[in-house]
Amino acid sequence: MGHDRLLTGRSHVLHRGLSYKEFPDGSHLNGTGYTLHPGDGIPFTFELLMRPYAFLRPGDEVADAAGRAWQFDGPWDWTAFDAAGPGTGPEWPLVLLTRSGAPCSVVDAEAVAEGTATGSHQKTLRHWMSLTEASPTPQGLSR
Repeated sequence: MGHDRLLTGRSHVLHRGLSYKEFPDGSHLNGTGYTLHPGDGIPFTFELLMRPYAFLRPGDEVADAAGRAWQFDGPWDWTAFDAAGPGTGPEWPLVLLTRSGAPCSVVDAEAVAEGTATGSHQKTLRHWMSLTEASPTPQGLSR
């Protein structure tokens, strides 16, 4: 398999089109792919295809266009603060409420507003899936 057919994460490699690997219960394999060993002389490259929600940081709290409050823990890991459940995710545009538990700066708030002025969470998800030929891991929009 050529290196161009691999997607990479922090320290593991998965085949294109997979966001995780499934193994039978009790297997000694953990389903995370192959470990990279940078010093082994085997060449590899990383290519950033897309960074969804680059303007948000884990732990950011936002309000969406529907008036719901959310905590962002990753592009596909959103927690709604109400009992309505995650549904299809936050409705754009988003308003940044807090960053690291503190009021956000005007610059950070403007970046979030600009980044979500057009499009939608579902459109972002579909774009990412088309680039990676994968889907988010099963937790998806969690909690």
